[in-house]
Amino acid sequence: MTHFSDYPITDYSLFLIANMVNLLLAAVFLARAKGFERTEYVLGLIVVVLALPLVMIVIMNILHQREWWTIVLPLPLIVYCLVELLLDYILKLDFRQTALAWFYIVILYLGLWGMIGYTFLIGRIYGFITLVTYFISLFATWYGHTRKF
Repeated sequence: MTHFSDYPITDYSLFLIANMVNLLLAAVFLARAKGFERTEYVLGLIVVVLALPLVMIVIMNILHQREWWTIVLPLPLIVYCLVELLLDYILKLDFRQTALAWFYIVILYLGLWGMIGYTFLIGRIYGFITLVTYFISLFATWYGHTRKF
């Protein structure tokens, strides 16, 4: 098993991105609940843009011939960001009340769980911090759905 200090740039960057995504998603759901559409739009776009450094991390991990999990675990979140970009920002579809929403939700949670797994594999403390921000996001999701504007 690799230690965090062996690859500080890629692993620390992924740790930061994972937690930023969790906190940004929490903010997206809170903005949605309050009817702040522009804020929700911008925060969601920031989440999508975070796919770029994730792709760079995966490429760096491939080039350094790192363990399979350093390549596979970020992929669902990258796919989620691409789906989000396509559905919400390019096609501007109102898909959340359709069967397509299930696909979207599954990819999102696979992506978030992949980040939790990755951060636990680089160090227990990093995993627990990511788990805390994930639960903050879950709470905001629940709050947003129960307090819709």
